[in-house]
Amino acid sequence: QTFLDGIPLNIPGDERVDLATVPALGIGAVAGRRGPASLLDGPGAIAGSVRLLPPDPVARHPRTAVRAAWDGGTHALGEVELRHQRRAGRWNVLGAGSFVTRDAWRRPGGGERFNSDRRQWSALVRGSRPAGSAGRLSLLATAFTAEKGVPPEQHLGEDARFWRYPVRERLLLGASLALPLGSRGDWDLGGVAAVDLFHQEIDPRGPDRWDAPLQPGDDYEKSWDRTAHARLRLTRWLGDHATLAVQTATRYTHHRESLAEGAPLFDYAQWLVSTVASGEVRVGGADRAWTLHAGVGWDHAAVPEAGPRDPADPDHALALNLRAVRELGAGWAAHAAAGRRSRFPSLREAYSGALGRFVVNPDLGPERQDQVEAGVSLDRGPWQLETTAFAGRLTDGIEREAIDADTFQRVNRGEITVPGLELAGTWRPRPELTVRLQHTLMDATVTDDDGGGDDGDRPAEDRPDYLSRAEIGWQPDAGPGALLAARVIGPRWSADGTAPGGLRELPAGVMWDLRLSWRFALAGPLAGPVGRAVGGLLGADRPAHRAEAFLRLDNLLDQRVDHQTGLPAPGRMVRGGLQAVF
Repeated sequence: QTFLDGIPLNIPGDERVDLATVPALGIGAVAGRRGPASLLDGPGAIAGSVRLLPPDPVARHPRTAVRAAWDGGTHALGEVELRHQRRAGRWNVLGAGSFVTRDAWRRPGGGERFNSDRRQWSALVRGSRPAGSAGRLSLLATAFTAEKGVPPEQHLGEDARFWRYPVRERLLLGASLALPLGSRGDWDLGGVAAVDLFHQEIDPRGPDRWDAPLQPGDDYEKSWDRTAHARLRLTRWLGDHATLAVQTATRYTHHRESLAEGAPLFDYAQWLVSTVASGEVRVGGADRAWTLHAGVGWDHAAVPEAGPRDPADPDHALALNLRAVRELGAGWAAHAAAGRRSRFPSLREAYSGALGRFVVNPDLGPERQDQVEAGVSLDRGPWQLETTAFAGRLTDGIEREAIDADTFQRVNRGEITVPGLELAGTWRPRPELTVRLQHTLMDATVTDDDGGGDDGDRPAEDRPDYLSRAEIGWQPDAGPGALLAARVIGPRWSADGTAPGGLRELPAGVMWDLRLSWRFALAGPLAGPVGRAVGGLLGADRPAHRAEAFLRLDNLLDQRVDHQTGLPAPGRMVRGGLQAVF
């Protein structure tokens, strides 16, 4: 689950997230929570969540940031972004926009990846102001419109899917409120409300007919999602060391689609409801304290409309979360956690035929994640270290099953077990120098396969044996900077209808990324008539803060790493650009 100002960014119809639809300059930071951290993230967050946080607000002067990047080659890759922040009375207002275009991405080994073009506009407007004596009200609007191609699976040749999205557009409007209550401020009221409007069209007719006018009966999917989100939380502060929170969250999605030009429209609908009680208490001394957390909840899902099929029976699940953290002194801490959370299948997983490539499964049930973990961490001086051992069991886990070479169905597996170990560390000996390492080992296995295949142990789909990242960065406030990073993905099994058993093993791969930059301060006022005109246009009454020229080389060594069978990641991509903050 991914949130922007507490508002879910997942597309409700299929639960996927495309972070490229939010202007990057409109985001100040990204915060991730791994494992069974909380039940307050709402239904579906079975193994953690991601939050996109806003940039720091401006105090008095307006601030503007501009960024432009391009590849300078034949792939026509270009990005332009703009962000402006200012105060308007008690409001702190932010507006951001971006335009991204590419003709194609480069294929590993040379050439262009067919049908990998993209053209997209996106915008973000956010306003926040104080509410009451210590509360805050935030309003948010984000929108995008895009046209993009979907690269075909290379191993299928002419039998691969040749489709594209001529239309993808979304409008998300939301508000969030945090408000202390009571004369002593020992109650907090928090709420989120949002409306999400999403529309897309899928054209599977192939490159020879993509530009042809639509004829009655042509395969051509059109769909519209209308979603309402609401969340209300009441928190009671019990002194300085304990809290108790009660929350309810609900989401209603209405999905309408047709699968052919002139075909009838079918209506689908889904309710997701989550009610949670969560408490936390801190006991013990200042440097040897215990923090204990416990939560219990109830998740509910209902599909009152299922297109041409009978509605599914409502379903529900129990949610639990326990966590204990022991501070050991000198920056050391130990923790242990256990959690149970369920994820109900999306409307697309259960009811979409994906233009003939999937067999619908209206009996698809929820998957339940039980996970335990324990670990030790150090946060002292330049060091941040953490090691965590975990074990997960996904009951009725949802995976793809190959029906034949071209067709799949999503089914519930009996059980998917995932034991593993994660090591992570950051070393910052100087403000300019940062070294980060992360390595995760996993051993995912499907047992007691009830999905229609042969019983017995088998590899789990798309779960690598290990994941690693290493990076070293040098970034002073002024002068040259560099960032070198390696991304490693271990061997894993991917769905392939042409392989025995419907799975193909993909080899391990590593991609190196390099970013070079030069930062410089723009001291003194914006001189001359041109400078004064630029300053007036940007609404700035002070000089530009800083500027940076950069060069990015993604997949520096041009390695081939397949995300799934026949779907390689882009080869070497070179981009240069400029950015400035005024």
